[in-house]
Amino acid sequence: MSTILHLLQKDITLFLKDKTAILLTFLVPFFVIYIVGNIFSGAGDNGGLSSNIKLAAYNESGDPAADTFIQALENEEGLHLITDAPGPDDSRIPFTRESIRQGIVDHHYNFALIIPQDYLKKEGIGLRLEFLSNPKNQIESQIVNGLMQKAVYTKLPKLLSGQLDNYQREVMGDEKYTQFLDGLAALVTLSYEEAEYEEVRANMGFEGLANMLSPDSADSEADNDATAFLQDIIEVKEDQVFGKELKNPYLTRMVGGYAIMFLLFATTGSAASLFEERNDGLFLRLLSMPVKRTHILWSKYIFNTLMGVLQALTLFIASSFLFNVEVFPNFLNLFVVSVFASAACTAFGMLLASVSKTPQQAQGFGTLLIISMSAMGGAWFPVSLMPEFMQMLSKFTLVYWGVESYLAALWEESGLLALIPELSVLAAISLALIGISSWRFKTGDLFR
Repeated sequence: MSTILHLLQKDITLFLKDKTAILLTFLVPFFVIYIVGNIFSGAGDNGGLSSNIKLAAYNESGDPAADTFIQALENEEGLHLITDAPGPDDSRIPFTRESIRQGIVDHHYNFALIIPQDYLKKEGIGLRLEFLSNPKNQIESQIVNGLMQKAVYTKLPKLLSGQLDNYQREVMGDEKYTQFLDGLAALVTLSYEEAEYEEVRANMGFEGLANMLSPDSADSEADNDATAFLQDIIEVKEDQVFGKELKNPYLTRMVGGYAIMFLLFATTGSAASLFEERNDGLFLRLLSMPVKRTHILWSKYIFNTLMGVLQALTLFIASSFLFNVEVFPNFLNLFVVSVFASAACTAFGMLLASVSKTPQQAQGFGTLLIISMSAMGGAWFPVSLMPEFMQMLSKFTLVYWGVESYLAALWEESGLLALIPELSVLAAISLALIGISSWRFKTGDLFR
């Protein structure tokens, strides 16, 4: 037992001598709970629900009653409503059917609502809505659908009141319908002392009742039959702009984020092998020959990048055979994205090796940064659920651009030209990180 205690004392002493390791021991869990807490515990905007889920809305009908529905959506804290399109010279112009759909194609937003000209059904009672979407984030899609349903059911009496009055007038005839409202108004006036006949009569009919009713007066425990009735009279025409024909949409959304995380851990571990080769004296033997430090660095960089590409493609091919992710129709795009993503991840690993003095430090820094970037960059949660300042920070992580690249290649099935913006950012990250690493390797102690 004393031997074990002495060895334990030795491990504690070595740990306490490494100040960086002590710092990382507490920083890693702190940053993880800080990021997750901002998303789920209400520390973010609007009680934990960000107001940056963008929804475009277009009232094609021009009916003021339909504008009340759009106003209800604008009042939702979980949505950022867009009601016009970008025009020339930084101006804003009204939406058209074509421009509101093009906004989804151009990634200005992922969801759009159109209230068509004939939004009130001509036969029977009910309304029609058109919903366009690019549901590349399932959580985000569920939030938008829920908030839209809330707005529809809240404003449904107002939207249908005129239609119900006209329907009742057609069934009863103008004369009988007027007599019915007159008699009902007189009955209400006699029953309540404070009621004035003119005011009551003015609010007779479905439209008047809808104006008097508020959302707070509705019964919170809706009957199943009433819910079914509401669903029958609301017709939503859905147009999914991207990902409509995918066999496994859920995994297709997620696999890119996990691929980036895998590449980061794999290439970081491979770059850390530089410490093993240094300890074995391999670098000194190589440098005694006509070999420069940059030669060693670039050989490691290219090898680890190739290994990352091979492993990433293996991951995607396995997902195709096991879970029907449609990899082979987009294989060329996936290959190109994997090359750029692996190059960026390998450069990140080389940077860790260049600024660390021991393998333990490289592992600690790597764990902290990879987990933080994965959480902020969209590999775990939709970026739109985060506070605004974290959304801004996410765009400075290579995980964000890697996830966006894989989503464009797999989910949106974009061509190589459409991938240029994301790939350019990954290339810039690679060049910046490998440049810093080269400078650090020239001035650092790794090759001594």
